[in-house]
Amino acid sequence: MKRSVLVPLALFQFMLISFPVMADVSVSMRLDREEATIADSINIMVSIAGARESDSMPVLKGIEDFYVTQGGTSSRFEVINGQVNSGIDYSFFLQPKKTGTFVIGPVEIAVGGKTYRSNKATLKVVKQPESTGADRGPLFLTAGLSSAKVYVEEQSIYTLRLYHQTRVSNISLELPETEHLTFRQLGKPIEYRSFYNGLSYDVVEIRYVLIPPEEGIYKIEPSRMKMTVAQPERRSRRGFFDDSLFFSKGRSVAVASEPMELNVLPLPGEGKPSDFSGLVGSFKINSKLEPDTIKAGESATLTVFVSGRGNVNRIPDLKWPEPDHIKVYADEPVLEVKEDAEGLSGSKTMKWALVPGKEGRYKIPSLSLSFFDTKTNQYRKIETSRFCISALPGEVKQIQASTDHSNGQKIEGPVKKAVKELGHDILPIHASIKDIGKGSLIRPGGLVFWFVFIGPFFIYAVAFLGLKLRKRSGGSIALLTAKKAAKKFIKKCRQDGLSSNDLALCFRNYLNERFGLSLGSLTSEEAAEILKSEGVSLDTAQKIQAILKGLEDAVYTGKGQNACELREEASQLVRQIEKEIR
Repeated sequence: MKRSVLVPLALFQFMLISFPVMADVSVSMRLDREEATIADSINIMVSIAGARESDSMPVLKGIEDFYVTQGGTSSRFEVINGQVNSGIDYSFFLQPKKTGTFVIGPVEIAVGGKTYRSNKATLKVVKQPESTGADRGPLFLTAGLSSAKVYVEEQSIYTLRLYHQTRVSNISLELPETEHLTFRQLGKPIEYRSFYNGLSYDVVEIRYVLIPPEEGIYKIEPSRMKMTVAQPERRSRRGFFDDSLFFSKGRSVAVASEPMELNVLPLPGEGKPSDFSGLVGSFKINSKLEPDTIKAGESATLTVFVSGRGNVNRIPDLKWPEPDHIKVYADEPVLEVKEDAEGLSGSKTMKWALVPGKEGRYKIPSLSLSFFDTKTNQYRKIETSRFCISALPGEVKQIQASTDHSNGQKIEGPVKKAVKELGHDILPIHASIKDIGKGSLIRPGGLVFWFVFIGPFFIYAVAFLGLKLRKRSGGSIALLTAKKAAKKFIKKCRQDGLSSNDLALCFRNYLNERFGLSLGSLTSEEAAEILKSEGVSLDTAQKIQAILKGLEDAVYTGKGQNACELREEASQLVRQIEKEIR
């Protein structure tokens, strides 16, 4: 009992001294992979941060070439250092209708009457691999290269995929050792379901980037994985027909991938620029000058931003001769390297402060950068824009004289200014510790003292009695709510302009109130299973499932706000449900 009393009091005291601030609402979207076959099911996760509920279901853009199925919905809530972090996660599954490269998103969702949009993601859908005719069994490892022929310093992606139809654990990986070749892992391993030779497998995928520093043919030996495989067994307990299926502790299994070969070509000598630093990939350059009009003696900032994909560590620090009558101060360059499923990308930001010494108009020369473009297999040179600085006449600093009255001599220098009061403290400044107790709001016997220290006990007692009364009356309230659920649903369906989204929410609320549930989201399959478990006939449950499936398709394709024509049919089916469960 003491513990049950102290915990609410501690929470109440915490709420008194800390006022959490809700975070800004944001929406993000991610796919479980960036490449899939036409037979795969791709999981898409929509995450809302800064809100615990939304006004409607998410609307997915760019999914016209996919079949969409809703997954689950989950919410999260945590308080860290007085900061409230809350959110909702929606899961969907996409089934491709055809091959190609597709841009998925953005996802639109309304929260608090405002519409928010997520990022976009690119998905490449390829044909299902042709069947080899050989059954590779329930567990095997494959390896592949994004390109078996590359130039020196050009990156190639080495992908390992573990296919398994059984439960595995304690996976360890041993990569091959190849001279002058380093395996750099790209992100964390991902897991998904896929097909191989027409069979369904769970897949663990790991990607590595290879950047060969020298030309030649690199022989990559097989990679090896060790793991524990759980074996299902049947053990008879009391009789021949009384068996139980369980998983044993498992046995240790090792699998190996096929060997690979990487052919690395030398960079061509023809057309190689004199300032070539070894940068290989695809890059672009941007620049800006802020401001372009200043006074002589002041500074402007020239910023150069080089970004792209490739061996970004080779981006050189750009340098150029100082123009006449301009002093140049270089800032420390900032290099950022990013990793994704396609390899390494990144950027380098370089800044210079330009200070013209006198008035005039100065031309800023362009800066250039050379690299080997792996898309065209040629050397390219990119340049910054050309800028001009207009330097206006600067202000002349005045030197004033002041007299030292002690010896009558004049001392040159700036005249001291009188101290000017800019403001004062809101609260009084106490010069003695005795002053602190005089104005204290929280003092023994005061009103605030009793409210802070006695109030929580009173509030907890009231809340405790309220819960007791609520438990006693909860059964009758739930029964009354269940009886009114159907009438409430039918009344809602009679309203003109009811949208597909509104009808789906009405049906979810009907099930929650009728059967005492607390569903945050509802799929057509879940609704049918709930109705069948409550005694509704299979035919009626299937009709409800068909209606909800049509509503889901309308919501996910952005037509959820259009007027719905299924209101009358839905009302009749709810009446039929009420007859069958009585």
